[in-house]
Amino acid sequence: MQKLLRKMHKQENDRILSGVSGFDNLVFGGFRKNSVNVIIADPGCGKSTFCWQFCSEDSQSPALFVSLEQNIDSVFQDCSDIGLVKFEEKYRRGNLQFQVAFSEDSDLTSGEIALRFFMSELPKYLEVIKETADSYHGGIRIAIDPLTPLLLEIPEPNHQRNVINRIFSSLRKIGTSVVTIERGFGKTLARIPLFLSDSIIELDHIGLGGVFNRTLSIRKFRGSAHSETPQPIGFEKNKGLLIYDISSN
Repeated sequence: MQKLLRKMHKQENDRILSGVSGFDNLVFGGFRKNSVNVIIADPGCGKSTFCWQFCSEDSQSPALFVSLEQNIDSVFQDCSDIGLVKFEEKYRRGNLQFQVAFSEDSDLTSGEIALRFFMSELPKYLEVIKETADSYHGGIRIAIDPLTPLLLEIPEPNHQRNVINRIFSSLRKIGTSVVTIERGFGKTLARIPLFLSDSIIELDHIGLGGVFNRTLSIRKFRGSAHSETPQPIGFEKNKGLLIYDISSN
């Protein structure tokens, strides 16, 4: 028993906090170090909010936010609207880098720009910051929101698998990542990144009202026990996305 408790304690100490209230309790302390964790959901369920909270959880450790749809001013406004001031504060202090992998003025599609960014620019950037990442517990916090434009650009399964595997392998070398995928584009499109990820977190908007109107389910959490029961979630001003504790109800 003592050996098991020591193992669980070590496991918790090795985890990376998510920044989402109530989530870490479901996965024995947080994300595994140097893991890639996919959040899949329909629009409006909290994918981006999860990323903002993850990146800003630790004010001192470096973070990288890669946006394939929003510019930085738009993200700041959205964070401000729900009271998540830590994201912009961390950026202003220089501990959070914001990379835009799309262009509003280019003739290229968002997917083409994203593919070029991930296959050419991102590896160079990660190599530059590798020494910094190695000096922090769990490396750099990385969020990619959403990966969907890249998946639309490379629908051919073998090519997509090769590209996603290379991207995920690069991310694991430098830190702990949260990657979002929009579920509305179909299961086939998302199958490969879900298969190659270390965990799958699914957000649902059931739309029936009540405490389970929105839920979070952990479909996969590689190498660790985790909750297998859908959990009620919501949004609160100055707190963002959070998981409600219904254990006492």
